[in-house]
Amino acid sequence: MEPLITSTVEEAATLGRSLTAIRPVSLKFIYRRKQQQIIAAEKAAYIRAAKQVNMLDREVEAFEPTPYALSFAFTDKLGGRHTHQCGDWETHAAFFGWSKAYGEKDALRRLKEKYEEEYMAKGVAIVLGTLAKRPRQWTLLGIVRLDQGAYQTGFQF
Repeated sequence: MEPLITSTVEEAATLGRSLTAIRPVSLKFIYRRKQQQIIAAEKAAYIRAAKQVNMLDREVEAFEPTPYALSFAFTDKLGGRHTHQCGDWETHAAFFGWSKAYGEKDALRRLKEKYEEEYMAKGVAIVLGTLAKRPRQWTLLGIVRLDQGAYQTGFQF
C-alpha cells in the first residue's frame, strides 16, 4: 500500500491518481438509524440487482441492508476535514456479526472502539477512489489496519 499513500486527496489528484490511501490524524466512526422507508427501498434495490444475472454469472443472493447509515469523519495531515459514507462491506459485515452476538447497541460501540481507538493507535489508512464519470468526487472504499513504521522496503511512512 505504500505507493498509494498521500497526505491529502488534493495531493493524489495533483499526481493524477484515482485511488489513494490517507493516514488520518483523527478518525471518528459515525452512525445514525435509517428511516424504515429507506431500508425498504435499499432492500428492493438489492433484490432487483440480485435478479440481474446472465448465463455466465452465478445467482447472487439479495442481502439485508444495514439499519444504520455508517460514515467516517477524518482529518488529513494538512488539517483538512472530510466525512464520507462508509462503502466498506467489511464494516457492514462486522456490524451484522457483532449484532447477532451482542446486540445492535454493543455492535456499534465495538465498531467505534475498533476504529477510533485500536486502528488509530496501531495504524490505519483510509482508502479513497474516484469514478471516471466523477473524477473530482472521492468515495470511501475501505478502512485498512496498516501499522505505522518501516516495512520490508525499508521506507518509513
